[in-house]
Amino acid sequence: MKSLFRTLHRLALASRAIPVLVRYSVTTIVVVVVVSIWLHWGGQDQRHAFLIFFLIVFACGAFLDRGNGFLAIWLSAGLIDYYTMPPYHTLDVANASDQIALILFILIGMIIAAVVEALHVGLVELAAEHELVRKAVDDRELLLEELSHRTRNDLANVITLLNLQARTADAEAREALTSAADRVQTIARVHRRLQIYNDRVVVDTKSYINELCNDLRLSRLASRSIALECDVESHSVSVEKAVPLGLIINESVTNATKHAFPDERPGIITVRFVREGSHYILTVADDGIGTPPGTTGGGGTGSRLMQMLAAQLGSKVAFEARNPGFAVVVTIAVKTEK
Repeated sequence: MKSLFRTLHRLALASRAIPVLVRYSVTTIVVVVVVSIWLHWGGQDQRHAFLIFFLIVFACGAFLDRGNGFLAIWLSAGLIDYYTMPPYHTLDVANASDQIALILFILIGMIIAAVVEALHVGLVELAAEHELVRKAVDDRELLLEELSHRTRNDLANVITLLNLQARTADAEAREALTSAADRVQTIARVHRRLQIYNDRVVVDTKSYINELCNDLRLSRLASRSIALECDVESHSVSVEKAVPLGLIINESVTNATKHAFPDERPGIITVRFVREGSHYILTVADDGIGTPPGTTGGGGTGSRLMQMLAAQLGSKVAFEARNPGFAVVVTIAVKTEK
């Protein structure tokens, strides 16, 4: 259906570009040619001639616009009268029934021509509006890309400064600065994935989280015998949701690499993001040593940060001890994406 409307738009705009004299000449030629063919093959039965010329009126009005439908009806009426109504080869009409038929033909033809021309004008105006909307969307996407590009550059500068500062810091400060750089990098990833969908700026969860997992494999797991598996569905979430979502994943995976696999122990960390009914479920689970007895996994700085981030998502983070391992689970209501 969209391709049909695009074709009609192009035809409507193209016909407006043709000079008026050329369009009137084309209409005249079409009517004369059809009359000649009709007389050669159809004889002088005006009843069928009326039906044929209704189509000619419609075609001329639809494709040539600006009065061509009206010109076609008057030319057709005159030629039908001249060749098919007694007395022949004059514009006089002897029979009352022929007069009524000719008047009805002209009236119906005028109505068809008027409706078709109104539709044509509407198509031209719609095409113009469509072009304006398309340009507005292109401009908006360009501005979004420019804003995203500048934001990524600014965040890259922040990451570089944090990494430079980390080189000259002691071990504890170095770890804190590196973690801060990773968090800023997670935010930067959001701006690489921005797209417009239904007049909203959104991020696709599948591409975003998969990219995040790939980066975590390189930055956190490259020298470890720990596998990071991702099971992520494709959903469009707002930027306001994508940022805390990515930070929670970053914190969960980072915490697991630090605490779940001591003494270079091998293992698996799984990141899963799916929709279940009216909720998104984010689960980051490991098969490591689990939490120490009597704790819930919610006492560290990273855990408190995840609780704050979950609150931004309108949710709460759940820390679950499993056998084996440990999991971080966040349930996000889909309705918060409106």
